[in-house]
Amino acid sequence: MNKKILIIDDNNEFRRLTKTILMSKYEVETAINGIEAFALLQSGYLPDLIVTDLMMPGMGGKGFVEQLKSSGAFRQIPVIVLSSIDKSDEKIQLLQLGAADYLEKPYNPTELLIRIENIFKYRS
Repeated sequence: MNKKILIIDDNNEFRRLTKTILMSKYEVETAINGIEAFALLQSGYLPDLIVTDLMMPGMGGKGFVEQLKSSGAFRQIPVIVLSSIDKSDEKIQLLQLGAADYLEKPYNPTELLIRIENIFKYRS
């Protein structure tokens, strides 16, 4: 059975692009922000990995990672943060919060796939 990935991004174009890239190898679900993503998780959807944007209305990526990693039920789900913000301190802060990886937008699709494969390979 294919691994499941949840994509969280308020930008329709990036959400669709990322979904299209990942659908060839994974089962993909999407959400427009952290609030919608948590509603999915709490309804029983348990992805093997989450790819989230950083800047979103409602609950952004940083708040999402903080809440996810402080929860008992979902803290083991690895998270890759995608962002157009290219600040070292932002990356470090998210990695300290528990993000598995951080990739800048626009991203290389092959690089994203390799990073996902590496997370699955080394966390299994």
